[in-house]
Amino acid sequence: MPEEEKPLGRWKRARYRVEYLGLALAAWLLPKLPYDVLWQLGCFLGRIVFALDARGRSVSLENLRIAFGDRYCLEERECIARESYTCFARNMLCLFWSPAIEAMDVESVNNLVKVSGLDSDPAHGDPKSPGVYFLGHFSNFEWLSLYSARLVNPGFVIAQEFKNPALNPIFDRLRSGTGHQIISRNRAIIRMLKHLRSGGKVGAAADLSVDPKQGGIPIRCFGLWSSGSPMAAILAMREKVPLFLSEIYPEDNGGMRIFYHGRLSLPEEASGREISQACWDCAESVIKKHPELWLWNYKHWRFRPSWDDPKKYPSYSNPSKRFDAVLRDAGIEGP
Repeated sequence: MPEEEKPLGRWKRARYRVEYLGLALAAWLLPKLPYDVLWQLGCFLGRIVFALDARGRSVSLENLRIAFGDRYCLEERECIARESYTCFARNMLCLFWSPAIEAMDVESVNNLVKVSGLDSDPAHGDPKSPGVYFLGHFSNFEWLSLYSARLVNPGFVIAQEFKNPALNPIFDRLRSGTGHQIISRNRAIIRMLKHLRSGGKVGAAADLSVDPKQGGIPIRCFGLWSSGSPMAAILAMREKVPLFLSEIYPEDNGGMRIFYHGRLSLPEEASGREISQACWDCAESVIKKHPELWLWNYKHWRFRPSWDDPKKYPSYSNPSKRFDAVLRDAGIEGP
C-alpha cells in the first residue's frame, strides 16, 4: 500500500498559497509589459538575486574556478556568475511573457526572434523526418523549446514537478503554448520513442548531475567526471535517428537568435556513453564561448569517483560508490 501523504502544516499551506498567487499574478501581468521593460526587469532581478543568494553565488564561483582554472580572475568570475543569474531571470520572465507573442504580427515576431540553420539539414523542414534536438540549460532555453515547436515540429515537454503542486498547471500551460504536449516522467522515454517512430521530433537536454541510481552515464565535463543524462543517446540509438545541436543567443537589441545545426557525426557503432559524450562536447564548446549564458549555480559535479583527486572537484562534490560501479561497467578504472 502506498504511504499516505502527510498533511501540510498551516505555515506551509500559507506559503504555498502565496507562491501560487504570486505566480498567477506574474502570468497575468508580465505579458502586458513592453518587451524592453521585461528585459530590463530581468537584468535588475538577476542582479538582486545574485547579491542575496550567498549559497548559489558561492557554488557559481567555485564551479567557474574548477571549470576554467586561472583563465578568469576572481573579478571576472563574479561578472560571469552575475550575468548567469540575469540570463536565467530573463529566461523565466520571457517564459511568462510568451503569451504576448500570440498578439504580435509576423514581422514583429521575426524581428524579436531570428532563426538560422533551418537549411542545414532537410530533416529540419520535413515533418515526417524524426530527430533528437539537444542542448543544456543554456541562454533562453525556454524560448528555444517554444519556438522549436513552431519552426521544426511540436514534441513533448516532460512535466516539472514542484513541491508546491499548485504551480504545475501554470508552468505546463506556458510551456505548451506553441503546441508541445506535456507528459509526466513516468514512461516518458517510451512515449518519446513512439513519437520518433511515427516521424516526430523530440528535445533532450544534455543535463549533468543525474543520480547514477537513476541511470546517469559517466561523461567528461570540463575535464572532470560527471554523471550525465543518457536520454539523447537512448532515443537516438533505439530508433536510429539523427541528433541535432540547437542553440539560442541574446542579440544586442534584446531579441534572440536561434541556430539549428546539421546532424551530429558519430561512428556507426558508437556506444551510449560515446553518444552522450559527443552531445556534451558540443554543448561544452558552446558554453566555453559564452560562459555567462550557462547556469553555474547548479551543482554540476555532485558525484565524483572515489579514486579521483578530490582537490580537482568542487567542495560540494562527494564520492559515490554507485558512480564508481557505473564507471567500472563502462570500462573506466581509477589508478
